[in-house]
Amino acid sequence: MREALAEAHRDGAWLAAGPIRPGIRLRADDDILRIGNAAGEAHPIVGEGMSMALQSAWLLCAHLLASTPQDATNRASHRALAARYAAEWRGHFAQRLVVAATFAHLAMRPGSAWPLMALARQWPALLTAGARLSGKHRCAVDIRS
Repeated sequence: MREALAEAHRDGAWLAAGPIRPGIRLRADDDILRIGNAAGEAHPIVGEGMSMALQSAWLLCAHLLASTPQDATNRASHRALAARYAAEWRGHFAQRLVVAATFAHLAMRPGSAWPLMALARQWPALLTAGARLSGKHRCAVDIRS
């Protein structure tokens, strides 16, 4: 990275999107069908933000397409759809948030960050194992259809 960015320079003021607030915000009893960071946010250490946003949108669309037009106006049907979506969302993304939070906390502590970096340098395959552990290798929806 040092070599690749040796000639790089900042162009203008630093920009930021705001504070990081990892966690799950999606609730089964919510009237709002949330996607992306509105549903849940992983710590950026695992680089899952955009992927989770797109996959959660696709997952919600699959649930909406499987419903009937009457489901949108029937409160009980809407709640049932929201509960199914929330359960499936958690099944696909909750582990990613837990793994991301764990890695972030370890990386923020010098006592654990240095050994982790040394392990990653010695055994780069550990990064792949971490991605698998977080569920990053699984897509929330079948993109072949």
